[in-house]
Amino acid sequence: MMLLKVLLFLFLIVLFLLFIAQNAGYVDVSLFHIKYSVPLFVLLLLSFTLGFIFPSIYFLLREAVIRRQLHRLKRGLAEFSAGYLNRAERELKASDGGDTLLAFIYHTQRRLEELRNIKGPSLALSGHILMKEGKREEAKELLEKALSEDTENLNALKGLRDYYALKGDWNKALEYQERVLDLCERWEKEEEKRIKAEIFGKLYEESGEDKWIEKALDLQKTPYLHALYLKHLLSSDKEKDARKHWEKIVSSGYQEEVLWCLMEEEQVLMKMLNFIEQRVETIEPDTLASFYMRLNLFSKAKELEDKVSAPVKAMLYAYMSHKEQDKLCLNSLRELYKPFACSCEKDYNRYEPICESCLKWGEIKLRRV
Repeated sequence: MMLLKVLLFLFLIVLFLLFIAQNAGYVDVSLFHIKYSVPLFVLLLLSFTLGFIFPSIYFLLREAVIRRQLHRLKRGLAEFSAGYLNRAERELKASDGGDTLLAFIYHTQRRLEELRNIKGPSLALSGHILMKEGKREEAKELLEKALSEDTENLNALKGLRDYYALKGDWNKALEYQERVLDLCERWEKEEEKRIKAEIFGKLYEESGEDKWIEKALDLQKTPYLHALYLKHLLSSDKEKDARKHWEKIVSSGYQEEVLWCLMEEEQVLMKMLNFIEQRVETIEPDTLASFYMRLNLFSKAKELEDKVSAPVKAMLYAYMSHKEQDKLCLNSLRELYKPFACSCEKDYNRYEPICESCLKWGEIKLRRV
């Protein structure tokens, strides 16, 4: 039945061409010095046909290549998911678009030098991996290269922001964070604002300029920024405003974090003594005992002896001792006691906006007893 339909279709085409040949004008065509008389319509039809066939052949061949690439990429993803990293690497190298997974493979197999071979936007990912491995200068080189190839590469901008933050160059970190905020998507806007606010906080700590802490609190109000603002108010002898701000801190439940952020600031802690005495029931014994020890309030610290955890109790005993060896021991215990911890389990003596181990912002939090 199908053959009859094809023959009928061809017969109709022949009839159509015969009709055109008998009713259309002829033109002379010369090929190899031989002249032919061809109907004009047939010549036009032939031109349109060839104009359709040649592009179709080109795109069919191109589609075959792309299909082969996609097939290799799918196989590479399947091998990667199954845990066969070397097989996955072979497939991904033969396809386009597998550079991101290749970077993960090199990282997993500790082939860090080969991360430099990654091309395109995935260079920024290679930079992040090297940064986590402590190879910061090499990471910076890859991140800058990725940014030179694409000035809106968000991962490269974040990586360079992290590099300068870890280096302590907060002005440069702010420069890159401004660009990140301009380019980031809506879902992460608030998080990026919080990062910018804490960079402002670090700039305030470095310079002591009031404008930085004011700008920071306009963006976000984190425990770290509350602590800096309290320090700012007390340093400016604005005790009434500081008391009001402390009440806001307590009502927000940030009093523990704020006190630990200020634990090295003995002059500020001394000015806060009255505030804390009025709110002593809201503060954990460990924090309160550490606070009293910082201010050398021996009797008040001793009252908490039976309420504190073992590490703080050890510090308390060393603090109460008059022996020189115990005083040295106290300093060592303070260094070893790390009240802050990141979600990656890296411990810290004091709060930092960014974790140097996992490069996450805002994940360093106070331990809870």
